[in-house]
Amino acid sequence: MIPDSTFLIPKLSRGFEASITLPGSKSIALRQLAISALVDGTSYISGIPKCDDTDAMIDCLRTLGVAIDEGSSVTSVTGPMNFGSADVELNARMSGASTRLLIGLAALRSGSTRIDGHESLRVRTNAPLFDVLRDNGCDVISDAGTLPATIKGGMKADGALHIDGSLSSQYITAVTVIAPVLAHRRGEATQVIQIHGDLVSRPYIDITLNEMAKRSVAGEWIDPTVLSLPAARYQSGEFVVEGDASAASYFSALATLHGGTVTLTNLDATTVQGDYAFCDVMESLGSSVERQGLTRITGPRQLKPLPQIDMQEMPDVALTLIAMSPLLATPIEISGLQSLHHKECDRLECPATEMRTMGVDLSTSHSSITVKPFGSQAPKAHMLTTYHDHRMAMAFATLGSAYGNVTVDDKAVVNKTYPDFWQDYARLI
Repeated sequence: MIPDSTFLIPKLSRGFEASITLPGSKSIALRQLAISALVDGTSYISGIPKCDDTDAMIDCLRTLGVAIDEGSSVTSVTGPMNFGSADVELNARMSGASTRLLIGLAALRSGSTRIDGHESLRVRTNAPLFDVLRDNGCDVISDAGTLPATIKGGMKADGALHIDGSLSSQYITAVTVIAPVLAHRRGEATQVIQIHGDLVSRPYIDITLNEMAKRSVAGEWIDPTVLSLPAARYQSGEFVVEGDASAASYFSALATLHGGTVTLTNLDATTVQGDYAFCDVMESLGSSVERQGLTRITGPRQLKPLPQIDMQEMPDVALTLIAMSPLLATPIEISGLQSLHHKECDRLECPATEMRTMGVDLSTSHSSITVKPFGSQAPKAHMLTTYHDHRMAMAFATLGSAYGNVTVDDKAVVNKTYPDFWQDYARLI
């Protein structure tokens, strides 16, 4: 690590006021890009965030034969992708969400698609998704369900698709996006997806269904573990990517901790992003939240106790709550964290390791963490290891903001999803 890559998180004073325009939702942008690859025509998408994950997705789609023109405000995407027999190689870099969507697209091709990525991506399993592909006519070459992997389609679903939903909703999103194509190819009216195990992060699947509905494809839940998708062709058109609710969590937390006010200009209560419920968590800690037309969070004079909370439905913002927890008024037990072991890093044990080094009193189980607050005790100065994980840096900005003695080992790690994060953070100083 070169010395210039480190960054001391500035201390914040109480009572700041700031207005932030969030980057577009990465989750929505990646889904819209993948769907656009299946459209026979041109889609015009505004609000796509400029970051490593979307850059990786766009490069991969171009390799698949999709024409993409990145304008200053609108990206035009002309499909369909190449479904033919040509062999292609894709580099998903560090983007797990892109990887799962690209695996789904690869299953529709008759040729071989080799997908690889950064070393941090290679350790993340795709086994549940590969199992579905193999069960439905695809050849998949992969060592233990990880990247690099080679997929040879085309996928021919015969009846319901059965998939494990206990590790990540991204597997289900991948098959949900391609399900209308599979049903159309075999001349059936619908494609059913049967989810097995304890489903995590259902709100992210609802985001997928919402983005599909914008393309005139109306999928629905038959029951809590069964999805039905119609045989359909996705429509072209104009689409807007709203602000990222996961990114909003950092500023919501900072306003809450410091009695400040942050106005988020491009996100409000009309969103279907599950991470927007982090605002409810901040209200439980004493913040007031305005949600009409924008989101404005005003922190309390004194934090309220929050003894226990289940974050299973908001895994990407659970790390924000973990990182800010030593600054709360009383101990907190955060549960529902079992899926955090399978993210860019182990987002349960890695933050626990960092906080222990700082002197935080905590304990963990497979699915929970219990943290005691610092109180009057200041933490030790610390060089934060981010483990190549953008959310480690941004989440721990909350803890670093209180003391000014936490240094991030790699300032640029935030480029994965939010290149302007540190500039926006500086608006609070």
